[in-house]
Amino acid sequence: MSAGIFVRELDKVKNYLIEMGDDVLKMLQDTCAVLTTLDADKAKEIIKFDRTVNELENRVVNKAIDLIALNQPVAGDLRFLASSLRFSTELERIGDLSGNVSRRILDINKLILDGKDTQPLPRDLTYMIGKVLMMLETALTSFRENDPDAAAKVMKLDDEVDDYNRNIRHKILDIVEENGKAAAWGFETITLANHLERLADHTTNLAEETIYMAKGYNVRHQITKDREEI
Repeated sequence: MSAGIFVRELDKVKNYLIEMGDDVLKMLQDTCAVLTTLDADKAKEIIKFDRTVNELENRVVNKAIDLIALNQPVAGDLRFLASSLRFSTELERIGDLSGNVSRRILDINKLILDGKDTQPLPRDLTYMIGKVLMMLETALTSFRENDPDAAAKVMKLDDEVDDYNRNIRHKILDIVEENGKAAAWGFETITLANHLERLADHTTNLAEETIYMAKGYNVRHQITKDREEI
């Protein structure tokens, strides 16, 4: 494969990842809306759309593996292709988790329709998903623009999402302790918050991959002090 064709094929991989990122961002935006409206029909649409994200992941993986196997790239090109495999996996998991949040919404809707004891969803869930949405938008922009500094900012927001998750868990456990009949609702709500926390984790992983692509520096599993010095 000539150098020119190889560069064009690398661009295809990046464009597939950008398309995939746009899709999971739309899924998360729709999920954010469903969290407020409890719209069951929209939740079902989000779950079905996850198949599109899975197909894009397969396209990225197949293209990246072919380019590595047939061209034996080195240095930055190999780093990009290796990171693309991980990047697409993280995007696919974000799509899965958006679907899982929608499934929790459907389960909560069923509890309401069945007349079970429920409560309004904690407002912190709205703040939490808003923070995750901002993280994902920034992570995808940093990837498109090859901006490791923006990616580093994403990583520093993850602790805020963890704090929201802890606060929600404590509030729900207090409610269930006072009213055991709300246990099913409490379980679904805590699980929903855990899904959002995992969304933030996978978005952080996207930022880490962007830094690795741009700088060749692996920040995965590094302590906070190291991350602050990126």
